[in-house]
Amino acid sequence: MSRLAHGALGTLVIVYWLAAAAVAGLRDEVDVAIKRAPLAGATVAVSIRDAETGAALVSFKADELLIPASNMKLLTTGAALHILGADFKFKTRLLRDGDRLIIVGDGDPGFGDPDLLKLMQLRGQQGIDIETFIDLWVQAVVESGMSDVSEVVVDDRIFDRQFVHPAWPIDQLNRRYCAEVSGFIFHLNVLHFYPSPGAGERPELTLFRPYVDWLHPMNRATTRKSAHDRNDVWIARKHNTNELTFYGNVKHSYRAPVPVTTHDMPAFFAHLFADRLAKAGVKVERFRVAESLEPAPSGDLVGPVIGTPISTVITRCNRQSQNLYAESLIKRLAFSLTNDPGSWINGSAVVRNVVHERLKNPKLAAKIIVSDGSGLSRENRIAAETLTAWLNTFHHDERIGPMFIDSLAHAGQSGTLANRFSNADLYGATVHAKSGYIKYVSCLSGYITMPDGRRRSFSILANGLRKPGTVSKAKKMQERIVSLIAWDMSAVTSQLGSD
Repeated sequence: MSRLAHGALGTLVIVYWLAAAAVAGLRDEVDVAIKRAPLAGATVAVSIRDAETGAALVSFKADELLIPASNMKLLTTGAALHILGADFKFKTRLLRDGDRLIIVGDGDPGFGDPDLLKLMQLRGQQGIDIETFIDLWVQAVVESGMSDVSEVVVDDRIFDRQFVHPAWPIDQLNRRYCAEVSGFIFHLNVLHFYPSPGAGERPELTLFRPYVDWLHPMNRATTRKSAHDRNDVWIARKHNTNELTFYGNVKHSYRAPVPVTTHDMPAFFAHLFADRLAKAGVKVERFRVAESLEPAPSGDLVGPVIGTPISTVITRCNRQSQNLYAESLIKRLAFSLTNDPGSWINGSAVVRNVVHERLKNPKLAAKIIVSDGSGLSRENRIAAETLTAWLNTFHHDERIGPMFIDSLAHAGQSGTLANRFSNADLYGATVHAKSGYIKYVSCLSGYITMPDGRRRSFSILANGLRKPGTVSKAKKMQERIVSLIAWDMSAVTSQLGSD
């Protein structure tokens, strides 16, 4: 063997030894970080992989099936991109069939989303309110020459009509993160109330969006204004109805809305749209939702087709952790593949199949239980090692990988991670990740990318956080582990680049 060959072999051995030593050091540091986190009684799983090779660098209880909370959205959005493609767009249409008007839902969670309306361009201006949005179709009907409408029909049959997942917390179904899931979605399937102090002992509740004059909430709230009183009004909704009751106190007028979920948005919007048409001078005889066995909708387009690109949907889902967006995706991808109404049953089956297809590893792919799309259900389970393997498939996927990774929150800058990592040294690395929280659960999974393009995937799942304060301690542990990964990646760069 030549002197050059001996030298090259020696260099390779040194590089391998340095890299192996760095990995061993990282394992030890992660182990210390977990043990030092005061999470007595909790279960913590950690998986860290090299994104390029897929090699497992750290595996701590990584094969245990744990509740992922909103980390479930990583599976849902990835599967949706895999099935629907990066160019997919949700499209909601208004059709005219003779003297009938049919609104054809596409399960679009962005239809009338107040945050998206702020970005909408109309007549040279950015941002519109919900009434202007509704008026896009109302005026289109008026301009079409229709003065009499026999019926307004909302066709929501792209999804089933199981609006609420059976595993969701029944005592929280009035809250925006538990919004019902329907084949036609409007305004995130919530109402926004703006209570203000009343002249008497009860607050004023008449200002809400979108406004309807047939809704009459029960008012059990107060409007006290002493020094010790607070603005703490909240709204209860009777299950399977739109019967609302206000509780708490209104000290000052609310500028930020108080949200409450709406029951059966397809029927609600049919009534609302008929009402808006009537106010515009168009007579409407009746309104309803489509019957399950009636013919597929047909007719001529009236007004604009309202669309939301999948890039926007997965970003709202992953970066802002919008549950309704995730549930819409899991049902929509099921419809696309099966042509049956999207449901949690067929959507979960499709997600499991996509995981098997992308991982090409039956052992890892078997370590998931899919219950819903958002992670709100406590019946979801996944192993940390399966999640990092899943993330790695998008690192290698030039078709949809960049869109998927870009949809994640950027540590310290955007979405649910905007206010995290403020005290963490990331050693020049960029962190794109998805946080997750439900009661007793805190998770964080994503990517750490160095300036030279080297990348690692990680998943840190913590379950059983029952003691007060342990959720915040789990978050600190997660940030510490991410910092350690970044430190290790920067240390390897330093060692390999030294003289």
